[in-house]
Amino acid sequence: MTTHSELAPATERGLFIDGTWRPSSDGRYEEVVNPATRQVFGRAALASPADLDDAVAAARRAFDSGPWPRMTLAERASAMIRLAAELERDIEPLTQVALAETGLAVAMCRDGAQGIPQFLRYAAGLAGTVALTEERTAASGAKVLVEKVPVGVVAAFIPWNAPLKLAAFKVPSALLAGCTLVLKPSPESPLSLHYLADAAVRAGLPEGVINIIAADTEVSQALVKHPGVDKISFTGSTAVGRSIAASAADSLKRVTLELGGKSAALVLDDAPVDLVAGSMAFVLPLNNGAICAMPSRLVVSERRKDEIVGALATALEKTVVGDPADPATQLGPMINEQHFNRVMGFIDSARAEGGTIVTGGGRPEGMEDGLYISPTVITDVSPDSTAAQEEIFGPVLTVLTYRDEDEAVEIANNSRYGLAGAVYSGDRDRALEFARRIRTGTVAVNSPIGTDPAIPCGGFKASGYGRELGPEGIDDFVETRSVFL
Repeated sequence: MTTHSELAPATERGLFIDGTWRPSSDGRYEEVVNPATRQVFGRAALASPADLDDAVAAARRAFDSGPWPRMTLAERASAMIRLAAELERDIEPLTQVALAETGLAVAMCRDGAQGIPQFLRYAAGLAGTVALTEERTAASGAKVLVEKVPVGVVAAFIPWNAPLKLAAFKVPSALLAGCTLVLKPSPESPLSLHYLADAAVRAGLPEGVINIIAADTEVSQALVKHPGVDKISFTGSTAVGRSIAASAADSLKRVTLELGGKSAALVLDDAPVDLVAGSMAFVLPLNNGAICAMPSRLVVSERRKDEIVGALATALEKTVVGDPADPATQLGPMINEQHFNRVMGFIDSARAEGGTIVTGGGRPEGMEDGLYISPTVITDVSPDSTAAQEEIFGPVLTVLTYRDEDEAVEIANNSRYGLAGAVYSGDRDRALEFARRIRTGTVAVNSPIGTDPAIPCGGFKASGYGRELGPEGIDDFVETRSVFL
């Protein structure tokens, strides 16, 4: 950790509070390391408890007495479109900053940079279709206005694995609803979100509507418990999500949790092998394997295991692992050494439990000193094994076998998680029949994953509760009020 006085001015962006940049009040900064080079790329201010209070107070003023929640939907939508246009001016520099702080392939970083304005425009478009006020006739005959009003100040926690894309899951819906925000990015990848703050200033959003502070664990916990916060929107691990839910319960804060996943791709016997192998080989390297909704279990019949695994291994051998700045790269490094060791620990535990490493299993040849892990396929483990039950959050796929289709569904649902899933079949109607038997918030047919700004997403079971995106995403940022006339 570096003190404020040691920093060169060019590296100081500080904290964005009440429409302005300022240094941390106690001078604390966290070094941001490029995972590909393992060199310091930049530094981010860490909020002190006093800074946290200031950020929440700014959001509180903007909500309690500022214009934002009192604007019409059309007025907020217009401001959001201006914000999207300003962000689009910064696509390339934003892509490069995201590349350096996350180690994601440059194509993924550009997709994230483009995602925020895309999602903002979609949410703004809902202004013409979402009804926040409805007049009803009560059973007594009285006239009643049923209104959806903004929930208030939102603390939004953005994880390190996809800061731009996951901010886009939260910010547009909250803004359209009329909420104000304190965004808390991970200290490991906080710098790309600074562009959102700059764009908000240029777009003319009122001061205090968006505040951005990186923080350590202690200050982050204080943000959850802060009496000035009305709503928590968290994306991250199930363990932290449980802790947040428990802390928020003391003050009965509204909470949306998008947590871990151990998604299964169920392959029926009539599924084309090239489709299965090709789509799994495509999705496994995406986001360096750190996608909570990514299929990390492939459920195939005993009869087709060798055929499918062989085709998949062949396809994965073509994966380009390396410098994420190279447009040809599909899979970059793990975010840091701790996460690298965590992923390798799961691979080692699979070996210890009798699993077979079909391909991958460690660093690629010639990259012995980097944080790179080859796409890895594990077979010959039970559905209850560590590799089949725990979220690895890396480019690792576990293959499980079934004897009949009922057992296939049972294996697919044998997880404490319920975020996403997939079904492959040569018959779309048959695939849909099995998709409806999978207990997850999202299921894709003949595709490994599905995400769209117009479609709600969220989990069952230990994958959390609440929904983001789509018209349903607005509902998690409003309260319902009835006014008897």
